[in-house]
Amino acid sequence: MSEGDFVHREQVRFRDLDPMGHVNNAVFLTYIEQARVAFLARVGAATGLEDMNMIVARAEIDFKTPVRLGQEVEISVHASRFGTKSFDLDYDLRVDGELVAEAKSVQVAYDYDRREPMQLPADWKEKLTAIAA
Repeated sequence: MSEGDFVHREQVRFRDLDPMGHVNNAVFLTYIEQARVAFLARVGAATGLEDMNMIVARAEIDFKTPVRLGQEVEISVHASRFGTKSFDLDYDLRVDGELVAEAKSVQVAYDYDRREPMQLPADWKEKLTAIAA
């Protein structure tokens, strides 16, 4: 987690668990999705559903240690790469300061009416890199 990263918190729910008693790996995608939506709203890049002119083209997660019921997961988010039509977000997921997973997602700016990728809006790079927690 870097100084100034946006941080979103998720409380582990019973429904998040697998039969082994820890958070199911697929649930981590929901945690980073919630963090991404909150981050985009906070920076003013996508403050509502009508502004979500993007698709997730790729998501990857490296799991470090199990997460259990009742724990709070802190998800830090920061933009790390910008292309002409896409950008990356990096995530650190921590419980009580311990790194439990690292993730990355690639978002592509998308024109839903034309059903094709589009140029990143001109102001997004500035918005996505100007966050203070």
